[in-house]
Amino acid sequence: MNEENLDVTVLVKATPVLSTALEESMCVAGISSGPIPRWIRLYPVPYRDLEDSMRFKKYEQVRLRAVRPRNDRRPESWSPVEDSLSVVGSLGTEHGWSRRKELVSAMEGPTMCELFRENAGGSGRDIRSLGVVRPVDQPKLTIVPRPPEKIRAWDEKAAAIAAQRSLFGGRSIPKPPLEAVPWVFKYQYRCGDTSCGGHDQSIIDWEVVALYRKVRHRSNWKSLMREKLVDEMWAPGRDSLLYVGNQVQHPQSFLVLGVFWPPSGGIQTRLT
Repeated sequence: MNEENLDVTVLVKATPVLSTALEESMCVAGISSGPIPRWIRLYPVPYRDLEDSMRFKKYEQVRLRAVRPRNDRRPESWSPVEDSLSVVGSLGTEHGWSRRKELVSAMEGPTMCELFRENAGGSGRDIRSLGVVRPVDQPKLTIVPRPPEKIRAWDEKAAAIAAQRSLFGGRSIPKPPLEAVPWVFKYQYRCGDTSCGGHDQSIIDWEVVALYRKVRHRSNWKSLMREKLVDEMWAPGRDSLLYVGNQVQHPQSFLVLGVFWPPSGGIQTRLT
């Protein structure tokens, strides 16, 4: 396969998943550098197995080599070449998040309903599968139990991965197991399409899972999550947007990949 050199500003780090091949991997998405910015999806990324120097954060800029996947027709999708990734820069929040706003605002649109319509016939090289969507009002957060069969399937894969690692060796310092989260977190919202009847989408942002694990032992953990994911991120004075993307097996099944929640106001001129 032909390799391509990519420079990507990371906007999305999804919750790691366990594959049927007994591998743990993450889906990452961001915007490429260049005269015409474009969405880039990177999968699989073995994030927890990366060396510390390669463990990037959101809004850091990474450089890597990648190839087109054989089983994914979505135009944004790439498979990273092993050990080719390095962190080369970052976009901070100074001057009202101006550098981040400049990057993300260039990618805003289409509406969520438009993305659904585009993907009605399945994925294709000219069909967008990632987007920046603006809800017309503050989303509602719902927290529902994950089906028990999903948790059992996850635990079985995690146990098989642990057994495989024990049999064949691996990292000298074992990483902690990736436990199943017994809850599904969703945003309900309406997009700007005049015919929108509302959207109900699961949130797969790794930071949301990290927040849950931080507060889950407190009696008011659901309220604490709503305070962060609704009251703070969508407060007056924030110009918040959603990062959304679909699944390769189900093109019309879109998920919330993350929230961009800068302070309101136009793009500010940076000091020189």
